[in-house]
Amino acid sequence: MENTGFALNLIEDEDVSFTDRIELTNKPVPALKKGQVLVKILASPVNPSDLVYLMGKYGVPPLEGGYAGFEACGEVIDANAGWYGKWLKGKRIALFATPGSDGVWAKYAITKTQFCIPVRKELSDSQAATIVVNPCTSVCMVDRAIELGSKAIVVNAAASQVGKGVIRYCKLKRIKTIATVRSESNIAPLKALGANEVLLTTDDDFQEKLKNACKSLKAKVFLDAVADKETPLVLKNMPSGSTAIVYGRLTETHDPIGGLFSVADVIFRDIKIEGFWLSTYIKKSSPLKVMKLTKTVQKLFAEGIFNTDIYGEFSFDEFPKALEHYAEHKSDGKVILTPHKIE
Repeated sequence: MENTGFALNLIEDEDVSFTDRIELTNKPVPALKKGQVLVKILASPVNPSDLVYLMGKYGVPPLEGGYAGFEACGEVIDANAGWYGKWLKGKRIALFATPGSDGVWAKYAITKTQFCIPVRKELSDSQAATIVVNPCTSVCMVDRAIELGSKAIVVNAAASQVGKGVIRYCKLKRIKTIATVRSESNIAPLKALGANEVLLTTDDDFQEKLKNACKSLKAKVFLDAVADKETPLVLKNMPSGSTAIVYGRLTETHDPIGGLFSVADVIFRDIKIEGFWLSTYIKKSSPLKVMKLTKTVQKLFAEGIFNTDIYGEFSFDEFPKALEHYAEHKSDGKVILTPHKIE
């Protein structure tokens, strides 16, 4: 069987567009190895992690010529995976790509059975395609903040899908949220979503407002998607003993500086910095724990507590332009590749 998808062009030049980093490529579907399933892809989103991967800076080495894309929704059409594989055949699933192999921005994808999650019928293909990377990250990090005993959470890039998921889940768990954003247009929507404070990072008194909010709401955990100078700036205005959970490198998609932190705060103010990567969490967790997490997330979607903002669904021809839009306007919502859509 012939497959079509967006393969990675590994280019070191930082100024090259994301459109130039992918190429629509045809190649045969390989035979299934033991433990694998073949999936017809119905919908696949673009996430910030995909952008970092296209730049060759993600936690897994880029596969030159391999299809990109980490997560999707699809239908299992073949399996070489014992009774579980047979059970999955014909079922609609959420899936994520096997690290080091072809991704899911294609008509068909092969992945391991442990990376397949049967999805509830209430979810649309586009919503089902987004239940793993962002919502699971939101839930896991809020649960971690609760473990750390924080009464409130600071979350930056709060208009992102992870940020909105954090606000929704915190409201459910009765945890206060202090959201920071770069655009004034995001203030009212995030307050309507349930954020207790929404602060504009460009305000002259941003740091003073942040310090007062952290003190009054007792925020001691910072969920950081930006890194770079943002990490020490926010932590400076949080109480001693606070923890930053760094889960993203949004700065890397524009200005590749990397991560920074205040050595003095770490030494003298007992500030802690830890990382979160969903792939590592899943690898370290039992199948039962992962199943419980995904069931929780799907229930939140089905009940309308979680919802992924969708910018649009796009065919192969439309996708490159939409990818560039997402890179510059992430808060507009997810760009979804629908590889079987015909214009």
